[in-house]
Amino acid sequence: MKMEHELIILGSGGGRHHIRTQHRATGGILYKFNGIQAHIDPGPGALVRINQFNEDPTKTELFIVTHVHIDHFNDLSAIIEASRERLHDKNYRYYKKGTLITTNDVLPLISNYHLNMLEKIVRFGQSENYQYKGVKISGTKVKHTEKVEGFGLKFELDDYSIGFTSDTSVFEGFSEQFSGVDILVLNLLRPDSVTCRRHLCTDEVIPYLNKITPSLKGLIITHFGSFMDGYRSEDNQVPGQVIKLKKLTGIKHVIAAEDGLKIRIKDLIQS
Repeated sequence: MKMEHELIILGSGGGRHHIRTQHRATGGILYKFNGIQAHIDPGPGALVRINQFNEDPTKTELFIVTHVHIDHFNDLSAIIEASRERLHDKNYRYYKKGTLITTNDVLPLISNYHLNMLEKIVRFGQSENYQYKGVKISGTKVKHTEKVEGFGLKFELDDYSIGFTSDTSVFEGFSEQFSGVDILVLNLLRPDSVTCRRHLCTDEVIPYLNKITPSLKGLIITHFGSFMDGYRSEDNQVPGQVIKLKKLTGIKHVIAAEDGLKIRIKDLIQS
C-alpha cells in the first residue's frame, strides 16, 4: 500500500441509550483509503467527535449512510457542510463536492440545500455495486427491520478487502457474503447470549464468523449497546467479548472499538 489506510472510530456506541447519554459516542467511522476520506454512518455528535479526535472534516469526500436510523444518519447534513471551507464563490455559485451513497428513504430527510452541495448522489442497496475512483463498493444484505431500507458494505482494494455489517441480525447467507473479506467491522450490540431480534449478540454470531472462508485476518467489533457497556450492564462487557471471540473463532486480530481509536489496516493484514 502506498499510503496509510486506517479506520478512525468516531463512535463505538449505538442505539438510543448511547444517543441519549453519549456514554459511548455515536459519530460513526472515518475510513481512509487510497487518499480518500469516507465518513460512514455519521450519527449524533459526528462533527463534534471528528474535531475532538483531531481529524479534518474538510478532507471528507465520500459520505455513506447505511440506513435511516438516527444513530446512523443524524449528523449527515452537518458533515456535508463541514466538508468544505467555502460554500460558494463571490457570485453565490455553490461549490459542489462529494458523493453520497445511501438508501432512498434517507434522502427525503436531508434538505435540498445540503443535497445540492454534492457532486453525486448514489441510491444504493443490497446486492448493488458502485465503482468509486477504482474501488469496488458492494452492498451486502442486512436483516434489520422490514420498515427501513438498509445495506452493509464491502470495499475491494488492490491489497485487501474490508466489510462493514451495519445493523443486522444473523441469517442464512450472512457468512457467504463476507467470504474473501480480509477485515470485518461487526456491529455487535449485545454481549454473550443477550439477544436482540434486530441486532447481533456474541454467541449468536460466532458460528457465522466461523463459516467465513478463508478465515478473517481481522475483526473489529463496534456499535455497542447499553447491555454491552452502559447503565444496563454491571460493568464493561466488551473486553470479555474480545477474549471469547478470539478463543472461539481463532481470528488472530480481534479489536474492540473505543472512541477515538485509530486502526491501521496494515497492522491487521501484514502480521
